[in-house]
Amino acid sequence: MRSNLMENSEPAHKIILLDCDLISHFIANSAINDLPRILDPHECVVLDYVYSEVAARPMRLAFLQPLINSGSIKKMDFPEDVEINKEFARIKSKKPIIGDGERACMAVARFTQDVVASSNFRDIAPYCTEHKILYLGTLDILSVAVAKGIYNEKQCDDFITTAIKYNKAKFPPGVTAMRYYTPKDLSFL
Repeated sequence: MRSNLMENSEPAHKIILLDCDLISHFIANSAINDLPRILDPHECVVLDYVYSEVAARPMRLAFLQPLINSGSIKKMDFPEDVEINKEFARIKSKKPIIGDGERACMAVARFTQDVVASSNFRDIAPYCTEHKILYLGTLDILSVAVAKGIYNEKQCDDFITTAIKYNKAKFPPGVTAMRYYTPKDLSFL
């Protein structure tokens, strides 16, 4: 992996707002328990809007809930902040196809400097870039897992195949294996 994945210096503690699609990819791969370890020392958080999307499929919730109960992943209510709520509504009016979970993550991150973790780059990347919000995708997280020695490249390739097969994951064009993906600068992790 590239050296820009992790620096020798300790990164500042961040809150990583997990979106439903990313959670679903890790559940489909029986790897949801690895997510907090991969992103350690940063805190994995599920906003209540995302939790509702996960809960709409009880089998997914059955995998996520034990991590919330153990404190490995935190569940957080959507803030009652006027500006965040206005931003949530503004995103909804401009892009009504974006789900509530993604919309909530983006609105919160805009005002808190949290990191958005989502696989739906088509919808979140332009917004995050415009507002200077740090964001990660499934492949970025897999890149971190390889850099930390948690997964090897073969495990990541299998992960990608499973996410595509069971979740209809849409990764960047041509990315069917880790060797075809160049992660962004992840030194902020």
